[in-house]
Amino acid sequence: MSADTTGETRVSRTVLRDLVAVSAIPAALVGRAPTAVAAGLADVLVELLRLDFVFVRLCVPNAADAVDVARGTAWKTFPAWLESHRAESGRLSGIEIIPDVDGVRGTCRGVAIPIGVNAEGGVVAAASGRIGFPTETDQLLLGLAANHAATAFQNATLILDRARAEEELRRARNVLEIKVAERTAELRRSEDYLSEAQRLTHTGTAALDGVTGEVIHSSAEHSRLYGFDPQYGVPSFEEFRQRVHPEDRAGWTEALHRGISEAASIDGEFRVVPPGEALKYLRAIVHPLFAESGELKELMGTVVDITQRRRAAEEHRAQLWFLESMDVIDRAIQRTSDLEQMMGDVLDAVLEIFGCDRAWLLYPCDPAADSLRLPAERTRAEYAGALGVGVEIPNEPEVADVSRSLLAADGPVRFDPESDCALPAELAERFRIKSIIAMAVHPKVDKPYAFGLHQCSRPRVWTSHEERLFHEIGRRLADGLDTLLMFRNLRESQRKLEGSRAELAASRARIVTAADETRRRIERDLHDGVQQRLVSLVLAQRQVEAMVPPELSDLRAQLSRQADGLAGALAELQEISRGIHPVILTQGGLAPALKALARRSAVPVELTVRVEARLPEPVERAAYYIVSEALTNAAKHAQASMVHVAVVVRDEVLRLSIRDDGCGGADPARGSGLIGLTDRVDALAGTIEVASPVGAGTTLLITLPVEHG
Repeated sequence: MSADTTGETRVSRTVLRDLVAVSAIPAALVGRAPTAVAAGLADVLVELLRLDFVFVRLCVPNAADAVDVARGTAWKTFPAWLESHRAESGRLSGIEIIPDVDGVRGTCRGVAIPIGVNAEGGVVAAASGRIGFPTETDQLLLGLAANHAATAFQNATLILDRARAEEELRRARNVLEIKVAERTAELRRSEDYLSEAQRLTHTGTAALDGVTGEVIHSSAEHSRLYGFDPQYGVPSFEEFRQRVHPEDRAGWTEALHRGISEAASIDGEFRVVPPGEALKYLRAIVHPLFAESGELKELMGTVVDITQRRRAAEEHRAQLWFLESMDVIDRAIQRTSDLEQMMGDVLDAVLEIFGCDRAWLLYPCDPAADSLRLPAERTRAEYAGALGVGVEIPNEPEVADVSRSLLAADGPVRFDPESDCALPAELAERFRIKSIIAMAVHPKVDKPYAFGLHQCSRPRVWTSHEERLFHEIGRRLADGLDTLLMFRNLRESQRKLEGSRAELAASRARIVTAADETRRRIERDLHDGVQQRLVSLVLAQRQVEAMVPPELSDLRAQLSRQADGLAGALAELQEISRGIHPVILTQGGLAPALKALARRSAVPVELTVRVEARLPEPVERAAYYIVSEALTNAAKHAQASMVHVAVVVRDEVLRLSIRDDGCGGADPARGSGLIGLTDRVDALAGTIEVASPVGAGTTLLITLPVEHG
């Protein structure tokens, strides 16, 4: 075997290892504060790429606040370099390579990488004395890690901003309630105080005659809520009725008539449209007042302007929808390493999230291309696919014009009744399209894609919330394409180098060790970070629920459901944490850990363990994860009803026997699970034998030298 092949193998394995580590960054940064996200990225990059200096600046586009973190002192002049560079050009539009850091030739090379367009999301700079730094792989890994961290930083900032907004809203509400209470005490002393309190709280009072139903009283603020000037007297019932939103008018009228006819209380919300003013949301609470004879005298009502509360609730729902939707998209991107399946899963999620009729990806987004193809498309049952997945499509003039529009824009482009872009007439007629939203997706390792949605059932105006969500999905999709395209290229390289297994053993050992260390780090971060925050959130949510007045039962129920959801998420996270790195293995040893694993198995396990004393940590850890992977394979692929596991230590050798009664037919050369087991066994200089005849179950015989640990 040539030295070139050996070097290429080593480089490929190193890149694969680094890429795996980079792909773990999003999960490691989840739940951290914005400052901790930047610090975490800097620490990971120093360790991962063996850097002498790292500078990380993360910020939210168009926001003033930014977080700066630096590690190392190899590039002492970097702050001055950055300020000088930005002063000269006003922006950092692309990757900058600095061959002589601090002006000393040959000692250290640096690179500065912008995050987002013109560094609107921040910048990552690094320096290293390593020969050849920065390679294309270094730049790609730095950029990919920076984008992951920028996404986590933006999410953390959004969550922090939302928490601050909710706290400010609670404080404002408390202040308002205090003011209302103070004003209420003064109402008994003066009618002027009553009017002032109503004006401050946007609360009005009114009364209807119990016989005629005509308005006999309307406070000044009540009249103003409907857009009337109190100086002109009390408007009539019909005048008030005409100010109610047409869609709510019939229900409002019927409710008041019912209150008079049944002498009943009324409580409801409705909209009013005052002339020359914005739409308002009002809440009315009406009670009957009776004469001494017992007959209905009048209906007395209190009307409160709840517009700000409704808008705040709508904004909260929109923000929650954004976060939940992005979580669905992230799961669709991360749960598979197959490129086509990932694209299809994302489009399935997008079709459901937006409630549109067609979602698609077109490649390439290039007006000069001779032909195009549709890598993925999802449609409603009643709307046929537009072009056909995988089919070569001529690049027609209208399609080329759309591509130009997408490439020229910084974000989504809308083709709807209220946008500046006209709907492509021929495409709209051919595919029954009424509205389009689309954008160019720019993966770093491939040509741009066109990503878009069609609404065919009706002309649809895409809202600002939908446009923002669509834009973020496009950015995440670009990152997902980068990762899976790189994985695909690396897998192809791996297949070409399959014959270099002596050289691969050392890399497998490093991968196993790195994976175990990552498991430890993730479990520790989950326990110390996310789990503790979830516990605090559950307690805070329960406290808020307890403080809600009884009359707000709907709000109390909603808060209770949210608290239950948080508690369920905490329990699920704890279960996941135990599976990532079991504490019982470290504290109690192999036998208790295997017994706990057997109890949690989806397939019944007959377990025999003959281990008299603690074994070296690498051996115990390898045995545990080998059994865990085998039980998972038996449950997911073998259709087994029973698994027999025997663990025996004899003559300084740990022997594992794992046998199931499943369907058999496992291929050790192709199954990812068996390959993973082989990696662990090879890393400890052990042996593995696999017997899996079709229809007769699968048997694994594994030996691990104890002294190797």
